Amino acid sequence: MRIGSRTVHAGAVATTVLAVLGAASALQAQQPAAPAPGAPAVAAASGSAPAFEAKTPPPAQAEQKFVAELQPRAGALRADDVARKAEMTSPEVLSKVRAVEAAAAKVDQAAINFAPRLQLQARYVRLSPITYASFGNIVGSQGAGPIMSQCGATVGLPDGTCVATNAAAVPFSFPTPPVNMYSMQGTLGVPISDYVFRISQNYAAASRSHSAAQLQEKASRVKVARDARVAYYNWVRARGGLIVSEQGLATAQAHLKDVGVAVQVGSASKADFMRVESQVAQTELLVERTRNLVGLVQEQLRVMMHDPAGSTYDLGEDVWTPVANIGPTNIDQLQAEALEKRLEIRALDDTVYSLRETKKVLKAGYLPRIDAFANLYHQNPNTRIFPQKDEWRTTWDLGVQLSWTINDSFTSDSQVKELEAKTAELEAQKNMLRDGVRLEVMQASNAMREAMVALDTTARQLAAAEESYRVRRELFRAGRATSVELTDAETDLMRSRLEALNARVDARIARANLEHALGRDIPAAK
Repeated sequence: MRIGSRTVHAGAVATTVLAVLGAASALQAQQPAAPAPGAPAVAAASGSAPAFEAKTPPPAQAEQKFVAELQPRAGALRADDVARKAEMTSPEVLSKVRAVEAAAAKVDQAAINFAPRLQLQARYVRLSPITYASFGNIVGSQGAGPIMSQCGATVGLPDGTCVATNAAAVPFSFPTPPVNMYSMQGTLGVPISDYVFRISQNYAAASRSHSAAQLQEKASRVKVARDARVAYYNWVRARGGLIVSEQGLATAQAHLKDVGVAVQVGSASKADFMRVESQVAQTELLVERTRNLVGLVQEQLRVMMHDPAGSTYDLGEDVWTPVANIGPTNIDQLQAEALEKRLEIRALDDTVYSLRETKKVLKAGYLPRIDAFANLYHQNPNTRIFPQKDEWRTTWDLGVQLSWTINDSFTSDSQVKELEAKTAELEAQKNMLRDGVRLEVMQASNAMREAMVALDTTARQLAAAEESYRVRRELFRAGRATSVELTDAETDLMRSRLEALNARVDARIARANLEHALGRDIPAAK
């Protein structure tokens, strides 16, 4: 289990506990049995027990505590509770949820591109004043009818002289244009070429990107849930290790007291006493380290579930319940199942598909664009009406436009090459992931198989240790066994109990890891 960048192995500490207990038992076996005060030292073969041994209480308190501490409490914390709460409060999951929302927004954006583009615009322009020059006069009809020309004596004029009738001189000039211009314009654009080369491909890319984000979110959820279950079982393991280390300390302290009596009667040396005292000090340090480990893994549970500081938990899951094996056991079938179900692989498949669709969009930059458009103008003055007057007039136009930006061809080529490299990179990552999944399944399958064997072997070991303890206890009551032998039997029993607990914890962790490796922990679609 991880806290920050450090990895805490609860099983390693439990193994250390067992090693120290084994060393303590071996040290006790080397010490001579102490006789009763005032009596000479008696060999074990004499068949009589020292007087101080008869006063030793039955060493069953630690065993009772071990059993009581690891019994489930109604309504207490279970692995599924930790997994569910960790999944609900995980910042990693929350970040993936936000990524899904962002991807969904891009899908909406791509869908909007299917509609023609409608643009509205309103403008006000202050124009500099201008004055048109006068073009003089032009001749026009003064009244109805044509302009007549009469010449010579017929009208009483000299020869060669003419006169026009029904004609008048009209001044020719343009009015001064307005200096305030108001314009409202609506434009409807239809990207004809984009419908063929860009819009559909862009929508497909956004949809697959959204699917990939959803798969990544689900993968994050199942990973967080798996890690939470493993942390819970390691917390159970650490609690059992603390019980064993405390029992080891109690045994060492009782042995130190016995050796002190032996020193007083002369059957043990000062060196023997100091060796046991050193063992007591070492065991005290071990208890403190194990207690710190329990606090550390409990804090990890609080962090995972984001519970308030100082929250404490009781065991709510029966770790002694048998764990069912996972079938089939054929490794090829398991690996094929994992490669089909794992969300991480499916997410990369969708991401690669999305990049390939995006590549099609970029390649459209090599080609010219064809756009249809329609404009509606409501202006004062209207620029299409001559001469311009200070009045609102409405006009419109329709058209088709062909455009080709040459520079876009070179830019698109670079972007396509970049995208091809990114796609090849993701393909390589997918192959690496597939190789990693195959190894993960192999490791998880082996761990599960070993755990199932350990369940059987530790059960037989525990049964033998319980029977050995029972026999040693009866012999001690009859004065035919020493306290060292009884303490060894008790230590063996505690060791067997912890190893049996470790086997059950390891089986649950192995099952959680194997289900995750196979993709069987993915919730069913609603």
